[in-house]
Amino acid sequence: MNGSDADDQTGPAGSAAPTAEHEAGPGESVVEPAVTEAATTTASVAHARLEGESRLARPNRISSILVAVGPGPHSGATVDLARRLADATDAWLELFHVVPSDAGVEAAELDATDGRDGSDSGGAGGNHGNHGNHDAAADPVAAGEALLAAADDRLGDFERADRWLVEARSAADAIVEQSPYYDLVVVGAPTTGTVGRFVFGSTTDTVVDDAEVPVVVVEADGTTALRDA
Repeated sequence: MNGSDADDQTGPAGSAAPTAEHEAGPGESVVEPAVTEAATTTASVAHARLEGESRLARPNRISSILVAVGPGPHSGATVDLARRLADATDAWLELFHVVPSDAGVEAAELDATDGRDGSDSGGAGGNHGNHGNHDAAADPVAAGEALLAAADDRLGDFERADRWLVEARSAADAIVEQSPYYDLVVVGAPTTGTVGRFVFGSTTDTVVDDAEVPVVVVEADGTTALRDA
C-alpha cells in the first residue's frame, strides 16, 4: 500500500507521521478554520477553497496531507499553503508528482531526506541548484524530480515531508487513488497550457469530485511556479 495511511500513520518510505489533536468540540471540524487561517496568512496565496469537508473521517484532526506538485503558476503557493496547514496541525506532508505513463519509466519513490543535505538521490532531487537544467519533454522523470526538489526547497526547514514520483496515465486518477490514505489533498487551481493541464487543469475538478477526503484548491497571488517554464 502506498501513501501515508491515516490509521497507520506511515508514509511510503516508512516514515512515521505524527498525530495532531486540536481543540475542537465533538463533531467540530478543525479543517475549515485551518484552511481559512492559512489562506489569509500565506502571502503567496490569493485564495483557497475547501471542497468536500464532509468526507473527513476525523474532523478534529489532520495528520497527513497529500500535496499535488506540478509546474503550474499556482504550484509554489500550493506548497506554501500546505506547509502552513501542516505547521498548524502537526501534519505530515507528501509531495506528490505524476509522470505520464507514456514516458516509459518505472514509478519512483523518493525519501524527503534525499538531497536535503546535498546528497545525490539519483536524479535532479540531489542537485537543488540546477532545477531548470532539464527539458520536461526530453526527460519527464528528471523534470519531475526537479519539481519535487524545488517544492522541498520551498518548505525550508520543515522536516515532516516525503517526496514521491509516480508513473500514471492520469494525474487525476493517481491523486484520487492515493487520497484515502491521507486526511487532506491540496492542489493548485486549474491552469492553461499543455503541461500545466496534465496536473492542474481539468485534473483539479476530477480530484475535487472523486477524492475520498476533503480537497483544498489553491490560487496564487501572481505566478509562483516552482520552476521556470
